[in-house]
Amino acid sequence: MEHLFSATTWKPFRMAEVFTFSKGKRLTKDNMIEGKTNYIGAISDDNGVRQYISEEPTHQGNCITVNYNGSVGEAFYQEQPFWASDDVNVLKLKDHILNRNIALFLCTLIKHNKFKFSYGRKWTLEKMKESILMLPVCEENNVDFTFMDSYIGKIIEVRNLDN
Repeated sequence: MEHLFSATTWKPFRMAEVFTFSKGKRLTKDNMIEGKTNYIGAISDDNGVRQYISEEPTHQGNCITVNYNGSVGEAFYQEQPFWASDDVNVLKLKDHILNRNIALFLCTLIKHNKFKFSYGRKWTLEKMKESILMLPVCEENNVDFTFMDSYIGKIIEVRNLDN
């Protein structure tokens, strides 16, 4: 797999060039009733799912959630509709349809920015939009989503062969 990265051209992109952003919404513990909707909080495990609530989802699935508070910089792919807490930003690709493989690739790169932020130095929406991701590019200098999809697909394939 190593040779795939070395044969690929990479270029810096501001996150605002690649993603649209939306904010989560506040829901206090007192107002939470157990249900079936994923409630995404600013935690570092369980794909960000803090609990299941009865509220209708605030976001459709097939997007990435990034904590800017709590466990700052954790990024997760959300396949299903969900409610995002107000400590979470929701990212969608601007010019491409996201899938699981591309999301997993991007989540890994987003998490590489974690070291710059903390509970006391939050990754606010403004800072997130200006943050830089080094992304693979194709010949037209556009983000190479095909490479991302293929690369993660090969990792999953190899891991499945090992089981």
